[in-house]
Amino acid sequence: MIVTIVRQASGELGAPRRMGRVRRFASVAVRVIAAMALVLLAATPALATPTQDFGKLLSDYDEAQLKLFPSNAVQRNDKRYLGFYEDDLTAAHLALERGLNAEERARLAAIDRGALAPQDRLSYDILGWTLAMRAEEIAPGQGEARQYLPLDQFNGAHLTFAREMEWRSHYPYVTAPDFDRAISRMKGFAHWIDSAVARMREGMAKHIVLPRVIVERMIPQAENFAGENPETSLFMGPLKAMPAAIKASDRGRIAAAWIGTVRGEVLPAYRRLADFLKGDYLPQARASIGCLALPGGRAMYLHDVRSRTTVALSPSAIHALGLSEILRIESEMERVKSEAGFSGTLAEFRSYLRGDRHFKFSNSAEMVSAFERARRIAVAHVAAQFGHLPKASLEIRIYEAFLAPTKSAAEYSPLSADGRGPGIVYLNTYDLPGRPNYTSDVMELHEGIPGHHLQIATAVENAALPPFRRFGGPSAFLEGWAMYAETLGPALGLYTDPYQKFGALAYDAWRASRLVVDTGIHWYGWDEAHAVRFMREHTLLSETEIRSEVERDIAVPAQALAYKIGQREFLALRDKARAALGTKFDIRRFHDALLADGAMPLPILRAKMDRWLAAEKAR
Repeated sequence: MIVTIVRQASGELGAPRRMGRVRRFASVAVRVIAAMALVLLAATPALATPTQDFGKLLSDYDEAQLKLFPSNAVQRNDKRYLGFYEDDLTAAHLALERGLNAEERARLAAIDRGALAPQDRLSYDILGWTLAMRAEEIAPGQGEARQYLPLDQFNGAHLTFAREMEWRSHYPYVTAPDFDRAISRMKGFAHWIDSAVARMREGMAKHIVLPRVIVERMIPQAENFAGENPETSLFMGPLKAMPAAIKASDRGRIAAAWIGTVRGEVLPAYRRLADFLKGDYLPQARASIGCLALPGGRAMYLHDVRSRTTVALSPSAIHALGLSEILRIESEMERVKSEAGFSGTLAEFRSYLRGDRHFKFSNSAEMVSAFERARRIAVAHVAAQFGHLPKASLEIRIYEAFLAPTKSAAEYSPLSADGRGPGIVYLNTYDLPGRPNYTSDVMELHEGIPGHHLQIATAVENAALPPFRRFGGPSAFLEGWAMYAETLGPALGLYTDPYQKFGALAYDAWRASRLVVDTGIHWYGWDEAHAVRFMREHTLLSETEIRSEVERDIAVPAQALAYKIGQREFLALRDKARAALGTKFDIRRFHDALLADGAMPLPILRAKMDRWLAAEKAR
C-alpha cells in the first residue's frame, strides 16, 4: 500500500467558529485562485504544431493542479506553494475546477493525436482518461457529496498534515523564507479543518454523513493532537530541526511565530474538530456502512470502481472473481500445508499459525530485522529480473504512534521529487502479537524491492516523463504492480520455507477477500459483522488487522479492489509475452518495459505492451 506525507488532489473538506476570520481567509484565497483561472482559461492561441499545442497543455495542466492543490507541490518540494494549504471545500473551488477540467478536455480534443510522437500519444491517452475520471468525480451532485465527507480515520488531512510535520523534523526546511511559508501553511491547514467542519454540518442537513464506526475512530485521533503540550508537540519538530545556518535574528522571529501558530492555530483547530465530532456529528453519524445508503451513493461507488480498477468490471463481476480466487488460493494452501508437514485441516493450520508463539515477533526490532533480511536477499537477486534499477535509497521505519492503531501491516511513502528524501517503508508494531513473522518476505516484496519502491522510484527519476506521469497514477497499476512483485519471490531467493510460502498465499487470500468484502459492503449491503466474519474465515489476519481492514474498506470505497485486478493484468501480460516470444522472452526487458513509462490505466498499459511485443518479435 502507498501513502503520501501530504494530502493529494482529491478526497477532503469543511468550518466554524471565528467565521469572520475564516470567510476573509477563504475570500482572499478564492479571489487568488479565480485570478489564476482567468489566465489558464484564456483562449490559447494555436501554436505551430500539435506537439507544441500538446506540450503547452501538459504544462498548463500541471501548473493548474499545483495551484489548486498545493500539497501536491509540497510533496515535490516545489517551494512556490509551500505557503499555501488547500482551500478545496468551497463551492467556488468546485466551480473553478469544473471549468478548468472542461477547458482542458476541450483543448485535448482539439489536438491531432495521430500527429504526436509515440510518448506524447501515450501521455495524450493517459491525460484523457485522467480528465474524464476527474470530471465524473466533481460532477454536480457527486462533487458536492464528496465535499460533505472530507475526512476518514485512515488517511484524512488531520493525519497526513501531522505526518508531513513529522517528516519535516527529519528533512527540515532550509531557509528562513521556507519557515515563513511553512507558518502560513499551518494557518491554512487550521482554516481547512474549520472548513471541513462547516462542510460536514451541511452534510448533516442533507443526510450525507460518515458511518458511525469511522467517526468513532477519528475522535481519539483528533483528541490526541488537541491535548498535546504545545512545547513537545510533534508540530514543533520542524522548528527544533532548524538548520544552524539560519541567522540568529531570523531564528528568534521564526521561533516566536511558529510557537504562536502551533499554540494559537493548529492545536485549537484539532480541539474544535474533536469537540464537533464527539458532540455534534457522532449522534447523527449513520449506522449503515455502505455507499448505497447515501443519496447518490450508487453512482459514487460505480465511479470509484471504474477509477480505482481502470477497467469495465461491474461490482457483481468483481465479487464473483473474488470468490473464485479464494477457492484457487485455498487449493494452493492445501498443498503448502502438506509441504509443511501439517496433517490437519486448513482451518486447523490457520489456527495453529495464529496461536503458536513460534510465529510471532518478540519485539519490534525482530520485525525490522526480518524485513531487512528479506530486502538484502531480494536486492542480491534483483539484477537478474530488471535491467534498470533506480538510484533512490530505501529506509525502514516504525509507524508513528498516532497512526498505527488504524493502519495495516505496512505501507510505502514515496521518495521526494528532488531526491533529498528516501523512499520509506513503515512497519506496524501496534498489537505486535497479532503481527506474524511468516509474512516478512511477501511484505518486503510488496512495499520495498521490487514492489512500490522500485516502481515509484523508477518513475520519479525519469525526468523525461511529464510530471503527471512521474508522480502518482491509478491504484490498479501501483497496487497491482506491488502484488505482481509478490509473485517474484522464488526468482529473488525468497519463500524458501513452507511458512513464508504460506505467508505469500495468505496475502493473496487477503487481497482476494477484499474483492468480496468491499463489494459486499458497498454493493450488496453487508453489515460490519458480516464483513468481519468473512475475513476471519478466509484470511490469516489477526482480529486487530481484520477490524482495521474492514474499517478501511468502509472508509475508502473500491480502493481495495485495485490490488487483485491490477495483479491479474500484470500476470496476464507476462504470460502473453512469454507465449508469443518463447525462448526469446527476456524477463528483464519485459519488466523494464512495464515500468519505464510510469503508472497508467490498465487498458492503456495493455495497448502499450502489445506495441512492445510487436517490436520484440521484429527484433
